[in-house]
Amino acid sequence: MSADWHQELVDRFNYAGFVEACRLLEEEIATAKDIDLAMRAGAGYPAGPLGWADAVGLDVVLARLEELRNQFGDTFAPPRILKDLVKQGDLGEKTGKGFLEHATL
Repeated sequence: MSADWHQELVDRFNYAGFVEACRLLEEEIATAKDIDLAMRAGAGYPAGPLGWADAVGLDVVLARLEELRNQFGDTFAPPRILKDLVKQGDLGEKTGKGFLEHATL
């Protein structure tokens, strides 16, 4: 087992949680703000999955999900909402808009 097994496990966990957060959005079960608040307050995450994705860059998240899908299957299929945001050029913090609104400098 490689020395990076721990990071790989954390990576897969984060991306799987992100996909589930997108499902909640797509099914209109909760808003992006509510999902992130719940994960911060209820699960003790430093950032919610959608804010995390915005910080990483939605284009980067999309590319990584495509890699994970090729490796591990449809659990990591990129959500439609993510693809739509990337197509629109809404890439998260670096463009000022993603799942959440961000102030640009």
